[in-house]
Parts: sequence; structure tokens; C-alpha cells
Amino acid sequence: MVWPMELRSFTVPASADPVQVVTCDQDGPRTTVLESAAADAVITAAAPLFAALRAECGCELQALSYSGDNDVLSFTPAANSPHRGGEPKLSGPEITPHLQGLKAIARAILGELRTLSGDTRSKGDRGDPSNPDFWEVLYQADTTGWELGRAAPPIADYFATTSPAGLRVLVVGCGRGHEARMLASLGAKVTAIDIAPSAIAQAQAIKSPQPIDFRLADVFDLRGQAPAFDLIVEHTCFCAIDPARRDEYVTAVADALVPGGALIGLFFAHGREGGPPFTASAKEVRERFGERFIIDRLATAAGSVITRRGDELFGRLIKRT
Repeated sequence: MVWPMELRSFTVPASADPVQVVTCDQDGPRTTVLESAAADAVITAAAPLFAALRAECGCELQALSYSGDNDVLSFTPAANSPHRGGEPKLSGPEITPHLQGLKAIARAILGELRTLSGDTRSKGDRGDPSNPDFWEVLYQADTTGWELGRAAPPIADYFATTSPAGLRVLVVGCGRGHEARMLASLGAKVTAIDIAPSAIAQAQAIKSPQPIDFRLADVFDLRGQAPAFDLIVEHTCFCAIDPARRDEYVTAVADALVPGGALIGLFFAHGREGGPPFTASAKEVRERFGERFIIDRLATAAGSVITRRGDELFGRLIKRT
């Protein structure tokens, strides 16, 4: 059973199940209803946000909803409990004070969905991310919790205004190839690599608008090879490797790029222990990449999905000549 992990919207009651969830992948939206213990876990995670919204609107609440399609947090006052102010909804910057509460709910929902999908691994038994078998098991079981079913929005937004047409592009840790297909559709000559055989097989099975050279390969094997790419794109690769190998990663992507070539990527800065994904900071990215790259741009990503908002750094790094 496949559980796509981009959480598009949800509705959570204040005190009793069910919880309604909409996730999405390349095949479209999927609605899931969480009940009983699964719903209770989500409602418990939602309690702090309910408390904050009650204090803000001055009334009891029956339910709250979030829509990622238009980035709106709405709430339903309890019967006979009129609220203060205008429409019972918040959008855009108005959501920022409640972001941590929203993310707590989203993480709880994703945790329940992963449990339903059969992914019951604890943080202590995740294995070695340098071993292809670590990732192969996840792809075979369809417990790929990072999966969005599309190119990561901050990367897609960047290339919507910065054309990669004609460039030789390498996508590292390509997974099911969403970024690779997006870049190919924009006219790039794309090579995409991953260490999990099932990731490559699943990427090849999805129709692409243009040919893509999907390869079973390890990013660390790029070290010492002749520069062959104008652009490298990465999403959930740097954060997925053993942090002890991050300097090796920098060497690998730098060696693969022509002088003046760019690395466009998202780096997780969630600040939590353990992984993958393993956290990084802007300071660490600057220190690790600074010798081989000019840090042209590095800031909190705009447009991240709700579960990652504020936790992703968008980087544009230029290889030094």
C-alpha cells in the first residue's frame, strides 16, 4: 500500500474523531480518515493550537482545518459560541504565529499514516544510510516518508523563473525522479542518480516528457571524475547521508561541476536530533562548502510544504573557478 507523504490538507475536531486527511502524489489526491487511537494521537497534538486559537478568537472551537492549496488555516466556532473579529480564518503571514502548532499536527498525522503503511521503525533501528539496502527496503515497502509526488516547491519555483534549458544537469539522490522530470520538461539534458535499485526502477516507470539518463550510482563515486555537469540539483540528499561524510559530499559535487557551475539544493535545518534527515545549519553549509563554492544565495526557503516550512534552506552555490 502506497502512502504519498505530501500532506495537502486536514480537518481536526477539538475532542472526538474522525480526523480527515488529504495527501497527494502524481496520481492525484487521496482522502484518508483517521479514527480511534490514530485520531486521538492527532487531536492530542492539536491541543496547543486549539488553546491558542481559543484565546485569540475568544470562543470555544469545534474544529480546525488547514488547506495547503491556498495556505489557509480556518476554524469552526462551537455552536452558540460566537467569535470575536472577522472571518474565522488566517492566511499567509497571519499563520506564522501558529506555524509550530500546525507542524506538530502535520507530523502527528504523517506518523499515523506511516504506521498504517507498515513503517514502524524507531529512531534507534534505522540502519546505515550509506548502505543501499537501507533505502532499497524503504522503496520496496513504499515507506518513503520524504516523498511529495512532485518536485519540491522551492526548487520548482526557482526554475520557473531561471531556465535550465540546454544545461547538462545532474540530479543526485533522485528518488522517483520528480525534479529530474521537471528539469527535462524545461529543456535540460538530465542525468539522475540514486543508490537504491528500486528508486531508479520506479523513476524509469513514470512517464517523462523528455529522455532522462537514470543511473544506479553512488554520489560519492563522483569524486575525482572529470567535470561533466553545468548544474547539480539536490533535494533530500545532503541531509540523507551520514553527517560524517558531508565533506566527501562537497568534494563529490564540486568535482562533478564545471568551473562556474551551480549547485541548487534544499538543506534541512529542522534542528532535531537523529535522522535521516539529519539537520544542517546555514553556518555549517557555509563552512563546509565555502572552500570550493561561492555561496551566492542561502536563506530559509519560500514555498515549502507545511511539514517543512521554516525547516528548509534554499541554496544557490557556484563552483569557484
